[in-house]
Amino acid sequence: MSVGLAPRPANEEQRARAVVKTGLIDAPNPDLFQVYCDLAKDITGYGNATFSLFDGEMKCEMALTEGGHPDPARKVGDRVPRTETNICAYVLLDPEPLIMPDISKDPIWKNHPNAGPQGYAGFPVINKDNFALGTLCMFNLEGPKHLSQHQIDLVKKITKNIAHLLDLQIEQKEMTSQKMLEALIQFKKFDKKLTIADLETFVSISAGLTPDKTETNRLLESGLCKLSGEGALVFSTEGINLQRDMKLEAKPMKKIKMTGDDANKLIDQMFSELEQ
Repeated sequence: MSVGLAPRPANEEQRARAVVKTGLIDAPNPDLFQVYCDLAKDITGYGNATFSLFDGEMKCEMALTEGGHPDPARKVGDRVPRTETNICAYVLLDPEPLIMPDISKDPIWKNHPNAGPQGYAGFPVINKDNFALGTLCMFNLEGPKHLSQHQIDLVKKITKNIAHLLDLQIEQKEMTSQKMLEALIQFKKFDKKLTIADLETFVSISAGLTPDKTETNRLLESGLCKLSGEGALVFSTEGINLQRDMKLEAKPMKKIKMTGDDANKLIDQMFSELEQ
């Protein structure tokens, strides 16, 4: 089998653009998706499960289970070309999963360079706009592996949950862009002489950072900042009001971390929901 490019979906341009909009290609967040890979592996009994996004050129690993991957060195953030030997790239072409209980006996893939007596199951992750943004793929290197219709239906529900998360990522990015545009309008409305660099400094101060003194002169001159009795740079009353108008007030954030029994309870709960 010659190594050319894998075929692209008919809506490839729009699909790839939606993938980029998630913001995950250059900043993978495995914490969002790891539990779904673990769950898919448990449901199917396959040796591994990997969730990947596909931009215009590459397959980008977002989350994967430990051990059992065809490439032991593969890790989150890795990118591999979408070539015709990349089986998962073909999963994007059909809304139904690509399931091969034994790759070595499949009429199309039996001549694959890495074909052997192993099971494969690839499920497209299709968002609300009907774009296959990625795949949830599983290999069973230990031998052929059949899936029941019930197992297939459960994994399909998992991919719907992943797709929903991706849609939320896109919506959040768009909302953030809109919020920054509105903030810029409010900032320029206060003083048209202020620059984008001044906006960056203002946002940095809002985030609790300490900018270089050379970057704060115009904010001091405009009256947005002042020096405290200890000589620290702080917002003036006008600065505090503008911070509020720009919706940049610092808010406490709660980080949730689950380990051990809590994580197991979450998986059990997800199993229960999937069964419904």
